[in-house]
Amino acid sequence: MAYTTEGITRVRLRPLALDVVGGRPATSAGAVEVTWQSTQSGRCHQVYVNGQRAGVTLKPEDRRLIVSVPVGQSGTPKSLLVEVVAVDAADRRTDFGGELSGFGSGIATRVQLSWQAGPYLDDALESFDVFADGRTGTVDYTSPLNETPIPAAPGGMLPWGYGCGGYGTGGYGRSAARYQWTSDVLEPGAWRFAVVACDAAGNRLATAAEIAVTVSPLPRPPHEFRLKAYDPVTRVATLAWQPSPDV
Repeated sequence: MAYTTEGITRVRLRPLALDVVGGRPATSAGAVEVTWQSTQSGRCHQVYVNGQRAGVTLKPEDRRLIVSVPVGQSGTPKSLLVEVVAVDAADRRTDFGGELSGFGSGIATRVQLSWQAGPYLDDALESFDVFADGRTGTVDYTSPLNETPIPAAPGGMLPWGYGCGGYGTGGYGRSAARYQWTSDVLEPGAWRFAVVACDAAGNRLATAAEIAVTVSPLPRPPHEFRLKAYDPVTRVATLAWQPSPDV
């Protein structure tokens, strides 16, 4: 058995406190402390965050690990999936992410399209549809990716504007309106997307605007994140970690 979750319980995740400021712990946004209980003996434990291997214990008796987590523009995500598995010594460095909870090394990301209404934002415009090629090279215009039409007048209000960009540049009036759409998680590879403007009857008002996008897999995060040294006088912490093998 390469890995097992049997006997692993009470997995807990908490922010990593590096210092105390104003009577409250100061935490690191990119690191967390994971603890658990395990009846496994003689096996090390691996920790996975959102399906990506984040760290492995040094000793079989360890039940605590500090790992890095993804950090976006708004900070650490509110929801993280943390999994702990026990592995034999020979498989300590083996990545089992592809076998856990539907995650895998091929997991990719989402695509966000943004477009300006342009000259076809006329009185007949009702909505937009987004299509894709499914990585075939030819866009399939029979089934839009959006579950419901993307309204040209969100909330019943027609978007107006006075230019996009600096003075004297960009669109004006209703043609300056901007729209955006975000896909579900996509498989890695070369994709083609198209945005189509439609009237209330579903008729297309203009030639579809196509764009080519390359979707890359998410890199595995750095691992074995740890506090190497801390000076309580200067309050300077020295951190150490193993870099992502994909960067």
